[in-house]
Amino acid sequence: MRYIIFLLLTCTIAVAQNPIIDSLRNQLTKLPVDTNRVKTMHELATNLWWNGYDSLARQTLYQAMRMAKQINYSSGEIRARLAQARIEADYLSDTKSAHAQLDTAQQMAIAIHDLSLQGQVLLRRAQLYENIMEKLPEARSLLDKSLQKFQQAHDRQWEAQTYNELAIMKMGEGNYVAAINLWLNARRLQESIHDWKGLRSTLPNLGMVYIKLKRYDEAMACFTEAEKVADRLNDNLVRTFILSRKAEILEKEGKYALALESYMGEVKAYLNPYQPSHLARAYGAVGRIYIQLKQYDKALEYSQLAQSTYRKTVEKTREALEHNAQANFGKIYLALKQYDRVVPYAQAGLEWTKDVKEMRPERTEYVRQLAEAYDHLGQPAKALHYFKWYKAEADTMLNEEAMQKATVASMTYDFEKKQQGVRLKQAQQEARIQLLENDKLEQTRNLLIVLLLLVAGILSFVFWNNRRLRVRNEELSEKNAEIEAALYRGQTLERKRVASELHDSVAAKVSALKWRFEAFDTSQFDADQHREHARLLDHMGEVYEDIRAISHNLMPEILEKQGLQAALIKLTDTLKVQNKTRFLLEVEKSGEDVRGKTAYELYTITLELVNNILKHAKARQADISLARQNGFLMLTVQDDGQGMPAGKNQDGFGTLNIKSRLERLGGTYLVSSPAEGGTCINVQIPIAA
Repeated sequence: MRYIIFLLLTCTIAVAQNPIIDSLRNQLTKLPVDTNRVKTMHELATNLWWNGYDSLARQTLYQAMRMAKQINYSSGEIRARLAQARIEADYLSDTKSAHAQLDTAQQMAIAIHDLSLQGQVLLRRAQLYENIMEKLPEARSLLDKSLQKFQQAHDRQWEAQTYNELAIMKMGEGNYVAAINLWLNARRLQESIHDWKGLRSTLPNLGMVYIKLKRYDEAMACFTEAEKVADRLNDNLVRTFILSRKAEILEKEGKYALALESYMGEVKAYLNPYQPSHLARAYGAVGRIYIQLKQYDKALEYSQLAQSTYRKTVEKTREALEHNAQANFGKIYLALKQYDRVVPYAQAGLEWTKDVKEMRPERTEYVRQLAEAYDHLGQPAKALHYFKWYKAEADTMLNEEAMQKATVASMTYDFEKKQQGVRLKQAQQEARIQLLENDKLEQTRNLLIVLLLLVAGILSFVFWNNRRLRVRNEELSEKNAEIEAALYRGQTLERKRVASELHDSVAAKVSALKWRFEAFDTSQFDADQHREHARLLDHMGEVYEDIRAISHNLMPEILEKQGLQAALIKLTDTLKVQNKTRFLLEVEKSGEDVRGKTAYELYTITLELVNNILKHAKARQADISLARQNGFLMLTVQDDGQGMPAGKNQDGFGTLNIKSRLERLGGTYLVSSPAEGGTCINVQIPIAA
């Protein structure tokens, strides 16, 4: 029986996707363009974000914004902009864009006199500031203002969410009692209105602060409740967060091997789908465990991964420290007795945390590292200075923690006592329901056993058949890859041959024909004949130039030898000389290693878009950019011309050609009209292509 149940679960997991996401996508196919469709798109984007598909979530929110604007649904557009800013708060890679979204949302919320939406704008902006040291006071002020807005609007859902954010800041200050009190307030509100989405963050955070106070039983109780909510919402983000917190408990209990196994599971979860901000912290935790295991080479490797992943995530214009990695470096070099290397890391961390009350634990660790390092470096005066500083910080933390533990114990007892009354009523209701169900269960038990055996047999056959089909599919995939590679080689050779024929034969013949026309004796021609002769010479020159351009574009030599980036540079240099439209290129070394099929397809798409600009846009300037972002290669072509005419058919031959090429690369594209005018086309393909 155990084997049958295991097989049933295994097969179910193997064939199931995400039922909530699939259900929402199915709903979208049936809904007309109205407010319900916008709400469903927002719900879909939220679930995509929870499951780590941030790029898809952003695309869905952009579509929801455009549709809401189209049907004049202001609150729907505002919520989509707020969701965009919330996703960005996890990455801090484009806060300028996030603040622009919030500025627009704020103006719209004020215009429709919606206090709740105004409060949400303030809260989302505070979330953008929470990880920036100099912006923490402003974040606290914004949260206080947002709380007032929600209380005026009698919006208990968002009032609870604000308590959650305020509690996070209190925990950062080391004020665990205040944090727990705020989270308990949030929990009571959310449970009273059955706000499962709010509880998905409140319960894990409450468990996290219990860990800080070493109250592991209360922490595990919160995580158990949070797992139920995550299962209800099918939320992988919360499941992985809880996995990390359980690993933290194992770490504090000295069970380092088990903790390492859990942290590595967290790393795997954040690698696919790729979530760099969470991944950086997971790498730091793995490095911390390897320090405890005295495997300092691996500790250094994962700490460096944490630092590089974090710095790739945040904006390049703003320096930032990932303290999970920064504190690790000092510990590693202390253990390796490389004391001179400890000082710069600890000093950098101390500079960031100095006078920031939310980072007292981190500051205390950096001061401890400096005291120990200077002691071994033979600088007793500095060592004594930092030791006294460390002692003062540590004693303060210890005293505060002892007082808070006693307060929390009493507070937890009162809360649990109230919860017991609620649970008792729930238990009585469940007992009555259970009595009614027992009779039916007795009658259906035998039938279920038979059906279970039958299902197990069917699933066993399906599992075996799927395995056989998977093997065949893998063989077909390998053969398809070989065929595709051979086809591309053949196409490349044929393009080279055709280009050579056009250049060496057809172009030469047209050139010779032009020379013959130029050699005509025109002395006997009248005025009309002179004009016609000149017109023919111009046409032949245009034909000759077109043939040369076509032969070059079929397979540019520079594209094959130096890659996409060099080909685009040469293309824009040529366009600047030959056309009235000024073309600018920005690549940042994004296309140096893009070659072969991907390079050719993207180059051809660029030619198609450039040709459209030259023919139709009447633009003074066009910008071409190529960049890498979140696992995608992004090509953007934007002009300041007359824009796309309303009602124009976008399924012409050129558009179909672009779609066909992107399908082969597994990419997508989006056409938009910037506020300042013109047309912007964004093309993105996965870097794996």
